[in-house]
Amino acid sequence: MRLLHVVSSPTDASPCDQDCDGAAIYLSAAGRLTEIAQSAILNALSQRPDADAVYGDIEIEGTIQRRSAWSPTRLLAEPNACAPLAVRCRILAELGCGITDPALPLRLARSESMVLHIPAVLSRHAEEIPGADSDAVNAHLAETGIAATVIDGDRAGRFRLVPDPSHRPGVSIVIPTAGEALSDGNGGELAVERCLASIAAGTRTNLEVILVVGEEYRGDPSQIADAGLPVRIERRPPGPFNFSAACNQGILAARNELVLLLNDDTEIDTGAIDAMAVHFGDRKIGGVGALLRYPDGTIQHAGMVIDNAHPLHPFVGWSTEDSQRFGGTVARDVISVTGACFMSRRSLLLALGAMSTDFPLSFNDVDLCLKMRRSGYRVIVEPEATLLHRESFSRVARIFEWEWQRWIERWGEVSDPWYHPGYRRPDDPTNLRLNADHLKPAEHHDHCDPRDTAIRVGVHRPRISDHLT
Repeated sequence: MRLLHVVSSPTDASPCDQDCDGAAIYLSAAGRLTEIAQSAILNALSQRPDADAVYGDIEIEGTIQRRSAWSPTRLLAEPNACAPLAVRCRILAELGCGITDPALPLRLARSESMVLHIPAVLSRHAEEIPGADSDAVNAHLAETGIAATVIDGDRAGRFRLVPDPSHRPGVSIVIPTAGEALSDGNGGELAVERCLASIAAGTRTNLEVILVVGEEYRGDPSQIADAGLPVRIERRPPGPFNFSAACNQGILAARNELVLLLNDDTEIDTGAIDAMAVHFGDRKIGGVGALLRYPDGTIQHAGMVIDNAHPLHPFVGWSTEDSQRFGGTVARDVISVTGACFMSRRSLLLALGAMSTDFPLSFNDVDLCLKMRRSGYRVIVEPEATLLHRESFSRVARIFEWEWQRWIERWGEVSDPWYHPGYRRPDDPTNLRLNADHLKPAEHHDHCDPRDTAIRVGVHRPRISDHLT
């Protein structure tokens, strides 16, 4: 890689052709490259001949926007999420477009290009960089197979996906339940009954619900109040509760291709199932998660990150409005989502062995998501799908040392490209319930190794914290 062509006007002809050994980047008159940008871009593309394009963090009017790794789904909600983008000249020629085309990131997504992210500021701008308009995004949705259109989102330049109501594939909802009663003075109403009532309150008709119950179930599951839903009971074999085995039994019993794993301590909002299901028009999507709220309305789950082998929930206790600045309200690729609300294809789940019974209580959802990613599928979170979640209502959250050791043996070396390395650890690293909040980045962060979205397996052994023993 020898040349980086900097284009400064949208009317400039592309300097590239099929034989050009270089890359191009478009910067308007209000933007300029940083001192390290040219060498960082050329080095990244030279070191990774399989990469077609590269982008980095940006600074707008003195404020740094730290970005995550490449996310085709995020482009639907935020088309300028990777602008400005440096693209190999031969790729531009193959795509038949110029570097100034606002829809270029969408074209790269459709061609399944390898796009790298450099976690360092590569350009400075006096104003926001425009991205593709709604017409371009809607055309991309149609070509991708996603039965939806976009409308204006929560801020300028962002969009919100609206599923086509005429396209509603059947969904099987698998709910493992112990029949725990609510403790909020509702006359012994079961948590699962409240969950079923929330499902029935929606407008979907092509659903089935599979309740998976075991010896720990208190009472007779056949006596659950009729919620007007087609409910089937699957009884687990005798033995200790194993969340993974219970989910797998429900998956095997499912009659629809789309399967939603759902905790019984959730209440699903109207439209959430459609908001998740529509993404499966994209054949590369393996799993979809949702935005889960505590009863007080604050965030419990909005996608997960992995930091030093610890799977963590960012934005815990935040309002959705406060998470906007860090992209918490846009659909996007993530390393994992929680199994408390997780939708996937039955055929893919069966092909991957579904949830590993090696992780009967903890890590099973992250393990499944990593298996999907290693197999070439993507996992995303859709914040338009919202639920109430009484987290750990039916059991006390605890990670045993043997679970941690098993997790480290399998996935200890995995890094999370969607979690920017510039963010600090939580306020109190000994209390991971505070999670990986997006705190003020380290002042002297200068990490700029290019990152991709591949999952590579290895082993390391970080110190086991006291809270895990």
